[in-house]
Amino acid sequence: MAQIVVADDSPTVRRVVTSLLTRAGHDVVATEDGLEAVQAVHRHQPDLVVMDVQMPRLSGYLAARLLKEDWATAGIPIVLLSALDAASDRYWGAKAGADRYLTKGFEGSDLVDAVQELLDEAARARGGTERLRHDPVQLSEQDVLDRTCDVLDRTLFEAALAGDVHELALTTVELEATVAGVLGVVGRVVDHDLAGVVLVEEQRAYLAVTRDVSARHYSEFLVRAAGTLSDATGTPLAVQALQPRVSDAAGMLASADAEAEAAPLATFLSMPLKGTGGHVVGLLALSSSQAEAFGEAALGVLRLLEGPVALVVENARLREAYRLAGSLNPHGDEAPGPPAQSGPVVVAGSPPTGSSSGVAVGGR
Repeated sequence: MAQIVVADDSPTVRRVVTSLLTRAGHDVVATEDGLEAVQAVHRHQPDLVVMDVQMPRLSGYLAARLLKEDWATAGIPIVLLSALDAASDRYWGAKAGADRYLTKGFEGSDLVDAVQELLDEAARARGGTERLRHDPVQLSEQDVLDRTCDVLDRTLFEAALAGDVHELALTTVELEATVAGVLGVVGRVVDHDLAGVVLVEEQRAYLAVTRDVSARHYSEFLVRAAGTLSDATGTPLAVQALQPRVSDAAGMLASADAEAEAAPLATFLSMPLKGTGGHVVGLLALSSSQAEAFGEAALGVLRLLEGPVALVVENARLREAYRLAGSLNPHGDEAPGPPAQSGPVVVAGSPPTGSSSGVAVGGR
């Protein structure tokens, strides 16, 4: 016997669903809306939840998202019931975290079968072991509303961040301008000293300096980036082969002469950029001279950026390759007036002379 939380603002539907599940041998906890459902799930830690979509105070979509984003309730299967049957409704139900979406007017056996299938799937996923139930939690109405606001704020942040990155695909043409835009977005949401996008096939490192960076810090950044990409691709990438393009408008990249007063790299954070088919096309990396500079918030932002940045950078790479291929006529000769090769994103300040990496600012 499984314990199931049922939520529906219609007394008739609530009574019918409760009766169906009770006759199937389950213990039912009935609630009248999404807010009560969230409270009941945290209080009872049930095996499954069945909810209406359109309910007062808190919809089934929001209630499902709240439950799926909480580690204590994320593993509980959810069935959404709704009179809404458009493809967009089913899509949004899936995005909210629903494991099944049934439209009202369903046969009783449809619901009972869907519930049993989900219970069986959950049992198989546990390998037949007993489900770990977290300690009951008593949530007030204000607690649930506060959590709802947190989810909405985070969702809006995610959408705005992805939108800023995707907009680059429409507003920039050159690969370097696109990468510069990406690094600009990163700089607005994560504090760092040095950021870069390193591309594998092009063997280029696009770097943006946002605070004072020593020559040692700069060199170590390139060494770690090359090593991380070598591990991610399985192909050695020599740091000496990288062609850097440095954005340092304020001249904060120090020369080797200033090494005694400048702090070395203390924290390095990176994320591989995967293109079509999952192959690694590059790396997004951040560094700081402060120890443990990047916490969970920075890691969370990078995870949000992973997909949009990879897509935009890959598209920019393909546009550049297409443009360069188009600069040759059918006979393999240069066509009249080929587009000029793009230079550094921004090159200002002095390069870190005496660097052990053997690379020069602005390319080799």
